[in-house]
Amino acid sequence: MNREISFYNYLTPEEQDLLDRSMRQVSCRKGQVVHRHGDACVGLIFVRRGRLAFSILSEEGREITVFRVEKGSACILSAACVLQSLEFESQITAEVNADISILPAPILSRLMNANRDVERLVYKQAVGQYSSVLHTMQQIIFLSLEKRLATFLLEESQRRKSPSFSATHEQIARYIGSSREVVTRMLNQFAGRGIVTLGRGTVTVLDPDALEDIIQ
Repeated sequence: MNREISFYNYLTPEEQDLLDRSMRQVSCRKGQVVHRHGDACVGLIFVRRGRLAFSILSEEGREITVFRVEKGSACILSAACVLQSLEFESQITAEVNADISILPAPILSRLMNANRDVERLVYKQAVGQYSSVLHTMQQIIFLSLEKRLATFLLEESQRRKSPSFSATHEQIARYIGSSREVVTRMLNQFAGRGIVTLGRGTVTVLDPDALEDIIQ
């Protein structure tokens, strides 16, 4: 299973053995905080089952989910201390029940120092995840709430490859940087226009073309 980690095949046999021996297996419940800014540097988190959400926090405690880590992918921003990079007031939460593996920060640092390919791939992934953070913040700053909600609904249905998907109004509010009450009101407006239908904890996109028109 460790072979799915992006840099695993670039490791020497000795480095692969070190990684295999060092990986710590953890099971997380839905809603459990896996890591919070200010905790000890955790290292690389690899998702074996389920999904994690990486959120940034404002001084007022407002939470915005800026990207998610799916099965078979790793979160490298949990190892910001190793990268010696800009850190966010952030937390990582299990969106659903999840099984993860954690490569401790000292071992990741050791592999990066010993193997240029590991360093290259880790920084490449970090840049990609920072780009996701900046993209989300750019949307919040420059797009109207209606456009942010339409973008989320369209992208989420495409990502799930289904017009119907599970998402509470609270989760959607975190994804688009708003409040639950405002999201509920706007979803009801979309439903009234025949763009979506709403269920208990679910949304079904009925008219993706209408969402595209809103976004443009």
